[in-house]
Amino acid sequence: MDFIITKASPPIQQALQIIQQSPIVEQLERLYRRSSRNELIFIGTATFLTLYNLSSYIKTKCQKLNAPPTVPFSLPLIGHTLYTTFMPYKFLDWCDKRYGEIYNLHLLGQTVTVANGKCGEETLKAERDDLSLEHGVVRDLLHLHYLFDDDGMEIAMQVNPYLLKKAVPNSRMRSLVPGIQRGLENAVHDLFHPSEPTIIKEPSEFFQDYVAYMSVPTLVGDEAGTNIEVIKSFAAFTGDIIKNVGLFAAVPDRLHKYLMRFMTGTFKHHRVMEKHLGPIVREHREKMRQAEEAGVPHGLEPTYLQLLIEWKKDDGVSGYTDKQICHALLSVAFASVHTTSTNLLYCISWLIVRPDLKEQLLEEIRRVSPGDKPVTYDELQQMAFLNNFVREVLRQGTDPLATGKKAMRDYTYYNGYQVPKGRLVQTASRQLNFGTNSTRSTIEEMDPTKSNNKTTTTPARDYVAFGMGKHLCPGRFFATQEIEMSLVYLLKNYDFNTVRNRKPYPITTIAGILNVNTQEPLIFTPKKKIHRGD
Repeated sequence: MDFIITKASPPIQQALQIIQQSPIVEQLERLYRRSSRNELIFIGTATFLTLYNLSSYIKTKCQKLNAPPTVPFSLPLIGHTLYTTFMPYKFLDWCDKRYGEIYNLHLLGQTVTVANGKCGEETLKAERDDLSLEHGVVRDLLHLHYLFDDDGMEIAMQVNPYLLKKAVPNSRMRSLVPGIQRGLENAVHDLFHPSEPTIIKEPSEFFQDYVAYMSVPTLVGDEAGTNIEVIKSFAAFTGDIIKNVGLFAAVPDRLHKYLMRFMTGTFKHHRVMEKHLGPIVREHREKMRQAEEAGVPHGLEPTYLQLLIEWKKDDGVSGYTDKQICHALLSVAFASVHTTSTNLLYCISWLIVRPDLKEQLLEEIRRVSPGDKPVTYDELQQMAFLNNFVREVLRQGTDPLATGKKAMRDYTYYNGYQVPKGRLVQTASRQLNFGTNSTRSTIEEMDPTKSNNKTTTTPARDYVAFGMGKHLCPGRFFATQEIEMSLVYLLKNYDFNTVRNRKPYPITTIAGILNVNTQEPLIFTPKKKIHRGD
């Protein structure tokens, strides 16, 4: 058989001989022999992603669009990822200076458009039918549509922002403080030792639990405010989703359905919500029915859960089922618990590495809110340094490349540059915050006074931590309230540091693109025995 093939196809045989004699083959063979197993896996994965996205790359090349400039020096297989990993701030600043407000990079196996300046602002403000966060992150990266049906996705992306504006607006913050305080004290009761140091080995997971304790009473109601299973689900849901991201990214979409059968742990949160929140939903519906028959207001607290029960679809008649409502609570948990706990931990880390800022904050707390009593809403409004500190931390914690949005059609920017349908557009958010990524990028340069008493929740062109335009985070008032109340309480009652007394940079990055908390273990030592109201 070999003889027949060789005789029939002499050009193929000659091509094979040329390839075998090529010095490239010898170099690849040496690379294979000296590479470790992990290195080979990395090379193989990068090659697979590159080949998998090759068709879309060719398609883009064939389109007649006024495309942004593509940054050169892209390395084989890994593109520009090496540069963003080892010198993210300098590299992105160089790209901005050399190529302007919008340009293309090859990152993690795909071509990504990076927008800053006016193009960055335009990206953040764009209509969802043009540049979609839902398809850029929620579906294509996190794959939340595997966990929620169409109505559930509608709630997550369209209904939630509206309801959160009604459930936790700035005008209600004063009345919500007691509920947040109860949740905070429950968190301390269950998570901290009353009279000995508490060692936190995994800070991110710990503070997700902590924030969940604070959030559940306000978002769901006091009926579930101390339900440990609900609180734990609120806290763990985000982490369980993120654990699957890498696996989904490495496997083609058409094969994802086969992966889902091995991810039953994620669906356990559905069962928890149905078990514990289902009865509450049915009880509320019955009270609403009785009140309607009696012609009187039902008097139920306007929590997020209650507002969702009352919500009517576009037909003005039908609402969501009990099961859909229970599941929808997880979509709120995903956004609220993760972002709030991340930024709270950033705050704590900055206070550890900058004792001078910690002392300034302690001085303000002693002056404005003395003694052991809980901080009040009015006292928080008087703490200018606390406001400036949290605002600066939020600016520092903004991802170098964030808010990935997918172009739903060929999209033209104000300057005439175009991105093709299907392209992922990342905003250079840190660049928007500071002018350049390198500005105030060292521990010593962190300076809360630069905020000049501007309110933490008010957006600006140089402050995009909560987004811009109509897409501003609707829960920003609630999140900020939780962070500030927690800082006051923890500083009043605990000394905290890293377990090894190390001073790591408070923020680390993944491939120089996304910011994450440092995972240095922490220790919280009570300043005095904490009274427990058991």
